[in-house]
Order: sequence, then structure tokens, then C-alpha cells
Amino acid sequence: MKKSMTPKQRKLAHELITNPPPGSKLAAAKEWGVDLTLLYANLLRTPTERARSFASMTRPFDNLRSREKKTAQG
Repeated sequence: MKKSMTPKQRKLAHELITNPPPGSKLAAAKEWGVDLTLLYANLLRTPTERARSFASMTRPFDNLRSREKKTAQG
């Protein structure tokens, strides 16, 4: 079952990302240079979509690790 944010939650998240409250951790992250729009885009995905995206990002590293093991074994 897909669970996505409600329109109300989306609006609140967008407001927090575009105008984080002064002194908040979001404001500190933004000041430090974190691209909060990427966080927002990820929040728009369902948990399943986020997990699939993460798995696809780790695949190249898994392949590299596998090749290293084969090389080390001779």
C-alpha cells in the first residue's frame, strides 16, 4: 500500500523547506549549504519509492565491492 503525504502535509513541508524557522535545524542546514529542495523532493516519494531509489544508488558500490573480493581471492 502506498502512503504519500496529504496535501496539507505537502504544503507544510514546502513552507518549512522554503522558509525554515530561524534557529531551527532546517535553517542551520540551509545556512550550511544543504539543498533542502532535495529533502522535499524525497519526502514527496512513498517509503517504497525512497527505498528503491536508495537501493539503486548503492548498486554500483556493491558491484565494485564484489569485484574487489574477486581480485583479492586471485
